[in-house]
Amino acid sequence: MKRLLRTLFAAGSSRAVPPVVIGLFLLLYIGVAFFTDETLIALMAFTRRSFFLAALLALIPLNCALRLLRETITYLKIRRVLSGKPVDSIPELFDEDVDLHASPFTPELEGRLAAVGYKTRRSDNAVGAWRGISAFPARLLFLVGLFCLFTGILITTTSRTSNRRTIIEGEPMPMPDGIGGVVERITLANSSGSILVKTLTMEVAPSNSGQGKRTFGLYPPSMYGGSFVYPRYLGLALYLRFSAPDMPAGYETHCSLNAYPPGKEDNVVIPGSPYRIVFSLPVPESGGERYVSYMTGNITLQFKLLKGKEVLFTGSAPAGGEFVRDGYRLALPDIRRLVITDFISDYGVLFIWAAGVIFVLAGCLWLPIRLCFPRREMLFRFDSDRTVAYSRSEGGARIHVGAFHEALDLVDLKRDER
Repeated sequence: MKRLLRTLFAAGSSRAVPPVVIGLFLLLYIGVAFFTDETLIALMAFTRRSFFLAALLALIPLNCALRLLRETITYLKIRRVLSGKPVDSIPELFDEDVDLHASPFTPELEGRLAAVGYKTRRSDNAVGAWRGISAFPARLLFLVGLFCLFTGILITTTSRTSNRRTIIEGEPMPMPDGIGGVVERITLANSSGSILVKTLTMEVAPSNSGQGKRTFGLYPPSMYGGSFVYPRYLGLALYLRFSAPDMPAGYETHCSLNAYPPGKEDNVVIPGSPYRIVFSLPVPESGGERYVSYMTGNITLQFKLLKGKEVLFTGSAPAGGEFVRDGYRLALPDIRRLVITDFISDYGVLFIWAAGVIFVLAGCLWLPIRLCFPRREMLFRFDSDRTVAYSRSEGGARIHVGAFHEALDLVDLKRDER
């Protein structure tokens, strides 16, 4: 039973597991690409529905956890063996081992190792030597980051839900599971940052649930009501009244226009009639601020009135204004800004963000240790007529190997002298 558990542990903690699993998903991705253009979305949906693929993906965080356990056990064993305590399977802990037919402990060995910068500790039948700082904490952080990354990918792939809602200035905020607070203001402004040209913010007043006032921007996404808020597209919420000579009763409606940025057109079809109205934000003259009307909220809409395919006339009207011509009347009592927003329930994102932070910490810890203070270790165990020497290095291998072989030469020289 112990042998079986040891075999399973060795297989599960193998470094080959992540490349093999990623390779299988890559082959599946290539296969899916022959049948659809939205390959990644299709692959995620396929994985969500397939227990086998989800279990296959779960092997990577499991492997990271087992490797984390193995690294910890190895580190603790090395500390024990360097302090002279008995440990099983010593050769597996080191990179190199040499068996010499030599007499027991050579007193000059500690002095020689100390002369080249190694600290030593002698027990009854062994001498341990080391210098530098172990990169174990950095490896530990890296494996924790790897675990968080693939755990986040697994959670995202198997449980992510997305709901798209239209958020209108001055209206309650629609949520996947109900209604949130009132959207007080939607603001588009010039950005002072070096990446984004514009910044978008949505200010939401407290809701009945007792939440405080919240402000949502483009990045990083904020969480509201258990979902991440991702603004996607800007547009306009329009309330219009329309009447024509052959429509004495007139028509009025609330509608959403996908008419952003300026120059982009969207239309409103008047039901039960041949009329269609095409709206757009005016494009300013050369040199003008293209988004100024949307940014200030002083919005004027251009429109074309079509009867069938014929354009009857064009015109413009501001919010609260109207346009009258030849018995036709178009009034725009209200124009508000809106944002098409995705509410995404995806707790895997938290693990992925955490992984990014942990990777940065691991890199900042590993790099100076590896460059300036790499860990190098030796162990010499003496029996009645033989000496077994072990060596391992996390960096500076050439210098370490030279010091190790000089120590071996010293032990061998003392044997010859005897």
